[in-house]
Amino acid sequence: MRKPEIPEEYQIAIRAAVQAAKLVLGYFRTNQLETEWKADESPVTIADLESSLLLTNELQKTGIPVLSEEGREISYKERRKWNELWIVDPLDGTKEFIAGRKNFAINVALISESRPIFGVIVIPVTGEVFFGGAEFGSYSTTTEDILLEHSVKLPTENTPRKVLVVAGGKSTSKDFFEETELVEKKYDSIEFRKVASSVKFCLMAKGQVDIYPRDYPCMEWDTASGHAILQGIGKDIYRKETGKPLQYNKEDLYVPYFISC
Repeated sequence: MRKPEIPEEYQIAIRAAVQAAKLVLGYFRTNQLETEWKADESPVTIADLESSLLLTNELQKTGIPVLSEEGREISYKERRKWNELWIVDPLDGTKEFIAGRKNFAINVALISESRPIFGVIVIPVTGEVFFGGAEFGSYSTTTEDILLEHSVKLPTENTPRKVLVVAGGKSTSKDFFEETELVEKKYDSIEFRKVASSVKFCLMAKGQVDIYPRDYPCMEWDTASGHAILQGIGKDIYRKETGKPLQYNKEDLYVPYFISC
């Protein structure tokens, strides 16, 4: 497989995400975790903080500002001046990580004019790496193939099937996605898969999941990287109430209810 033509700043992001994944994996299922609770009652560990520092330091080499979940709080007055920025979740699925379960990931996305143009997701436990964007497609590789020589281009069309496979988290309502006109009513049955973190986007990218609905709160760093990767295979993430694609670097960093399809 011919190596995809990837700009240097994107390669920096991929290498940084792989380094962060290996760092985080070093704390997985160990007794070294120091867990604190943030104001929103979500947990944060030393792995989150060290991953955030690593990613921020590496991404700053591109000259593009970085917004990380675990980084310093940056006012909208400052952020609104940024035409481009990296949005980072240094450990997406911290609760899964603490519990010793495998569905956690490293998320890195490049935003330009409020839209994701490139994304990287690394799943530390499996060593899977997904990256891409609308400009050149999306690919998968592994954490051991840092030169990307054996990257596999992800298909833009899935094999037709009669079962609609829906991914969601523990709080996903089974009725939520059925109420939207974005979903075609052409399936014989529905299969629900409960999956944590941005791993859901990776399953969509591999063609194992058709739709990911979300009817409970999340943040821009939870979706931006997966959004870019989905665009690389001809899919998108749409706001439930308007049917328009999600936008990023808003004043309010919360993500409205959406459908990925």
